[in-house]
Formats: sequence, C-alpha cells, structure tokens
Amino acid sequence: MYAGHFVAAMAMKAKEPRTPSWVLFLGVGVLDLLFGVFVPLGIERITMTPGVSPGFRLDFIDWSHSLVMSLLWSVVFAAFFFRRGAVIAAWAGLAVFSHFVLDLLMHPGDLALWPHSQAHLGLGLWALWPRGWWIFELGFIALCAAYYLARARQLRSFGGRGVWAVGIVLILHVVNSPWLAPH
Repeated sequence: MYAGHFVAAMAMKAKEPRTPSWVLFLGVGVLDLLFGVFVPLGIERITMTPGVSPGFRLDFIDWSHSLVMSLLWSVVFAAFFFRRGAVIAAWAGLAVFSHFVLDLLMHPGDLALWPHSQAHLGLGLWALWPRGWWIFELGFIALCAAYYLARARQLRSFGGRGVWAVGIVLILHVVNSPWLAPH
C-alpha cells in the first residue's frame, strides 16, 4: 500500500472535516517515516530484491510496523494534538494506525505482533498477486476518492481542490505500478 495510505487520509478528512489535512497526511506516513530513520541507523533491516515485487524484503521492521508499536506510535502522535481537542487527537491516532491495518493486506507475514515476536501477520497480496495488488489498491483508491469527493461536494469544503488531490494520488499510484518498475 502506497498511494492507498494517502487516500485513506483523504477519506478520514471527509469523515471528520475539522481534522487538519496535514495532520492526517502526516499521520498515515508516520510508520514509514520511522522506518526511513530506523533502517539507516541499523534498528530495522531490509534486503533489496530487484525484479521481485515489491522490490525489497522487509527482514525486520518490528520497531516501526509491529502491531504493538503501531498502537504506541498512534498514541504518541495523537498526544501532540490533544490541545486541539479529543476528536482531532483521536483522528490523528487513527491515521497512524490505519497504516498498519492497510499494510496488513499487502505485507507477506512480516508484521510482528511486537518487537522480536515470533508471531507475524500479513495477508501478502504483494507476494500472492505480484501485479494484481496494484489493481486491488486502485479499487481501494477509487472507493476512498469517491467518498472524499462526494463529501467535499456535500460540505462545499476542502478548498475546492478535491479533484486535484485525487489526481495527485492517482499519479502516485500509476508511478508505483509494477509495469513501470525496473526489472
């Protein structure tokens, strides 16, 4: 899941328009931002797998992407927004945890229950459906984008840029296509 994380933030914005968009977009990316810091520091490990979807193997991502740590990072992120109210803080936390939920669909059993847990989760659409995962994610994007645009029209809000936002997410998804990836 890549562009799907962003469109999930848009669907959350549509559901609770008082939550700032930047909070939701940052929230859905928190786990990957942590991952991006933890890998170079040697806290987490990956192996590149050119030509094999998704192009890398996640050897150890327990500190950023395990179930327990995802919940913890959600609470930590939400805490930054309690001054804005409990509703905004809750949506901020939900944005972070949505990343784990969506990754659960794509990841091939590399999401630990907690750091160094022997038990791992993941339905593995990346591995089971090496090109079809992209179509699955496109369907998810279409559903969330339709909801976002319908709510924008209904509420007459989101600054009139809803179509542009959906277009950017679609471009990100196309760029992430397995047909455009180097082999």
